[in-house]
Amino acid sequence: MAPQHPTRLAASLLFAGLLLSRAGLPQPVAEPPAPTPLVTSDVADAQKRPRTLAILPFKDHLVTPSDLFAPQGQVSRDNYAASLESVVLRSLEATPYVTVKPPARVREELSDDSALQAVGRAAQARYRLGLDLYLGMAAARAQENLKESAEMYRSIFQDVSDPKPYADAQFMLGVSLVDLGRVAEGHIALKDAFQIQADRRFRPNFFPPQVNTALANALVDHLSTADPLHPYGDNRRMHDLATRLGVSALVTGTVRGSPDGPVLHLAIFGVQRRIIEAEIRVSALDSSDRIDAFLSRWLACAPIGQAVASSRSSGKWRMDTSGSYALYARQPTRQDFHSVGFAAGVSYDLRPGFEWFGRVNMYTSLSDPYRDLLHSFNSVRVLGGVGFTLRRGPLRLFVRPGIDLHVLGSFVASTDADCKFLGLDHPLCDASTVSNLDQDLLAGLNLALGGQVHIGRDFFLALQGSASSYFLPFSGTDRLNYPLSAEIGLGYRL
Repeated sequence: MAPQHPTRLAASLLFAGLLLSRAGLPQPVAEPPAPTPLVTSDVADAQKRPRTLAILPFKDHLVTPSDLFAPQGQVSRDNYAASLESVVLRSLEATPYVTVKPPARVREELSDDSALQAVGRAAQARYRLGLDLYLGMAAARAQENLKESAEMYRSIFQDVSDPKPYADAQFMLGVSLVDLGRVAEGHIALKDAFQIQADRRFRPNFFPPQVNTALANALVDHLSTADPLHPYGDNRRMHDLATRLGVSALVTGTVRGSPDGPVLHLAIFGVQRRIIEAEIRVSALDSSDRIDAFLSRWLACAPIGQAVASSRSSGKWRMDTSGSYALYARQPTRQDFHSVGFAAGVSYDLRPGFEWFGRVNMYTSLSDPYRDLLHSFNSVRVLGGVGFTLRRGPLRLFVRPGIDLHVLGSFVASTDADCKFLGLDHPLCDASTVSNLDQDLLAGLNLALGGQVHIGRDFFLALQGSASSYFLPFSGTDRLNYPLSAEIGLGYRL
């Protein structure tokens, strides 16, 4: 057998040694790769934006009829609402991708809003007037001012920022109604007042006995029927509040009594779905771990929302289409001619109670009974301006001053029979009787009054009437001017 080459022999021995070492010796186990934390970029379609939540002041519903008229210093009770607020706040602040507005900041934002401050001053003036009238034995006039004061306070979320002034107005409204003998209405008003400030107490013998009885009955009714998951109103009002605060969810809490001790009703309202997305009922005495677990489960299931700016703009755009009718107060025909057509408009809420709008109206004008309008014609009106709005439940009222640009079509009218039957070019046609505004542009001011009634979450029925006064061109408005119009249609809030 021929001797092997030294290099080949060395390689064979090295290979054999490696095989023996792997077969007979234990091999080190390879360490697994370091775990990579799950971040939002790992989740399909997730947006790496923090979810912004606001914690509303928790409500205390632990007062009972037995201590309703007890002096403040004689009733001792742990402040469960404040301590549970702190538990929820600490849990949310420790969670990544969550930005929390604590109750103190929520109160501050609402209190510092200049638009809300103006309404608050007006509400306080109404309350003082109503209180003076009540003390002056004029309960009928007092209740009108107190009711208006309470409505103003409700519109600016005074029950969130500082409930006492709102509750004062609502309680005094109920008291004045009871004094007037309108016991049922007074009961409802007092019950609503306890919804605003359920831990309210009163000095003994401050009110007449019948008022004290009405207060106790209203408290019992409130504690037995109030929804602990909606301490600040229905879903629509919660959505309006969340939009104003610029958050994607609201956290509410209500502490109520039970045979086993105080119980916390914790709820989370989601802006995107406009419903209570999660809720839990836990003992207020031992609730920290359960609250942490509840919030973790909700945050794990709820998608990371859109940017705060988009939640603030939600619902501010409105579009509608309407059937339209118009006539003119000044016209060259002996009797009115009617115009029918359709309109389309858009508006945007610049701030609560203030908007800008734009509309386009297209009309076909029909001949009058005397046929002074020689033939029907088409015209287009373009309107734009600002609006002032007032929202009350599903009803939204508006006043819209603006500018009206009116492009006329082939408008030809005459009261001369020869012009009608023989033609405008005939020698017998009196040219002085002919009004020809072919393609003229009229410009002036417009004022519209109307309202929108929401018939669903985003759809609404729109109704408005308007009037215009044209002043340009100076020589072209003496024959055709002052259009009056009415519109009815459907719209959608974006």
